[in-house]
Amino acid sequence: EKRIMNEKEKETVKQVKKYLMELRKINLERLSLTFEIEDIPSPQSIKYSNEAPGGFSKPKGEQITSNMLRRELLTKRLELFDRELDKFMPLIYLLNTRHRNIIRTYVCSRGYTEMIRTLDKSYYISESTYKRAFPKACLELAKYIDLNNKPSLEKLENEFYKDIKREKE
Repeated sequence: EKRIMNEKEKETVKQVKKYLMELRKINLERLSLTFEIEDIPSPQSIKYSNEAPGGFSKPKGEQITSNMLRRELLTKRLELFDRELDKFMPLIYLLNTRHRNIIRTYVCSRGYTEMIRTLDKSYYISESTYKRAFPKACLELAKYIDLNNKPSLEKLENEFYKDIKREKE
């Protein structure tokens, strides 16, 4: 079953890999945003006290308002990232189970080691199987994604800042 890929296929695999790496970046940013939002104290939090230790903190009302704005902005960014991932994730269901698991794990892992560990523990896919199957999964996925319109963390960030500017006007 071993077949050598031609140059066009190799290039396609490279392009799909770039596409997936960008989705991984978006997913990682999404994860850190989720934690950041969870860390913002709610308005009724005990963290807000009227007595400022050392006299340096803002008045309670000001702290609550600024945290509510922060939460709102972070939530908007999160929605942008979710939208991008939601466009992609249903497409992996067009792949066979092994390829789907490899692609999903690739996008949702923080790095190579974590990905290989997850594939092995959760799906019984060894590193050598991954290395053989990943290019095939990429070629299969290439049929369903637009390689000329890759997702981009930078594009999403710019879109987010434009939206904020528009709202301020």
